[in-house]
Amino acid sequence: MSKKVKAGRFKYDLETVLKVRDIKEHKEKERFAEKQREYIKEKEEEDRIESEREDRRDELRGFMGKGPISDFAKILRRKAHLTKLKEDLDKQVEKVVEASEKLEQQRSKLIDSMKDKKIIEKHKEHKLDEYKKLMQDLEIKFLDEIATERFRHEKEQE
Repeated sequence: MSKKVKAGRFKYDLETVLKVRDIKEHKEKERFAEKQREYIKEKEEEDRIESEREDRRDELRGFMGKGPISDFAKILRRKAHLTKLKEDLDKQVEKVVEASEKLEQQRSKLIDSMKDKKIIEKHKEHKLDEYKKLMQDLEIKFLDEIATERFRHEKEQE
């Protein structure tokens, strides 16, 4: 006995799952954007410290290149400041590396959530194709029945 099929609009049974995965993907994108902003902020701070360090290094070279050293204490202070900037730069490089690792972890989570959503979307597409084929088969069957009935009716008329 054939299965009764009710004709109507296509309704996907896992639509709520698709919505949940869409929401999850959206949240992962937001988290990724936040991690990206943090990384950029840390990288800009690193660049700022590096630039300041280069400026101070150039100043120190300028003092030493002028000739005889008149204020040795000033040069020592500049050298101590350069040492401090070097330490700050090293700390900032560590922060940049840490932010980069967090960014990559979040990128991985985002990719996973996108894959999960894509799987459900593909499933929905396959179900829609099956539905369209079923509707086409039903239409052909209906038209065949009409043609058969018409043929019978014409035979009976003869």
